[in-house]
Amino acid sequence: MSVFAEISDELTRNGFEVEPFGSRTIAVKSTAAGVTAADVEHMLHEILDQFEREEQALNLEKIRTSIAASIACHAAIKVNMPLEQNKMEWLLSELAKTDCPMSCPHGRPVVLRYSVKDIQRAFKRI
Repeated sequence: MSVFAEISDELTRNGFEVEPFGSRTIAVKSTAAGVTAADVEHMLHEILDQFEREEQALNLEKIRTSIAASIACHAAIKVNMPLEQNKMEWLLSELAKTDCPMSCPHGRPVVLRYSVKDIQRAFKRI
């Protein structure tokens, strides 16, 4: 709860309406756009656990970055999610505009590059 008290204002600025609900519970009244009800509990645990493990004092910029990264990942398009062609093109265009288009905010790859030789080897052509 002490970590929550330190980051609650930043959660509010990022679209969450949350408040303490007893000594060990947080009530979530609304979430940031794109975060589903099923994901909100996991995401908040992830954010709070990360800062609870930190030895150093909480840094506002680090809090903002972490919250934004968690919102982005939880609101992201997931594997096997059907998309129309125009949505795929828009996503690739927007991805190209980012500072780091090759990975998500947590460092996981978004784009992989394979040579023709790698593809041929995968299909047992060479």
